[in-house]
Amino acid sequence: MDKFQIPPRIDDTKGPSFYTTGILNTIPGEEFPFYYTAVEGDRFDVLANRFYKDSKYWWVIAKANNLANGSMSVPVATRLFIPNI
Repeated sequence: MDKFQIPPRIDDTKGPSFYTTGILNTIPGEEFPFYYTAVEGDRFDVLANRFYKDSKYWWVIAKANNLANGSMSVPVATRLFIPNI
């Protein structure tokens, strides 16, 4: 399924209709999930680019670590969970 394609709609005769979800591909070359300890200068977008090869996934790391507070900066020595996407 193309990432911009609307997922198929499931019509259930016994209940409401719903849409299925797409599956994101795994990133080759990394063993996910894992933990990473932040160093000075780390930012969510830079880490996402480093681990997922795409900075747009910064929110995945932030949300997985309950740090989605509007800042891209990561506190030094913070142990971050890096999930598979």
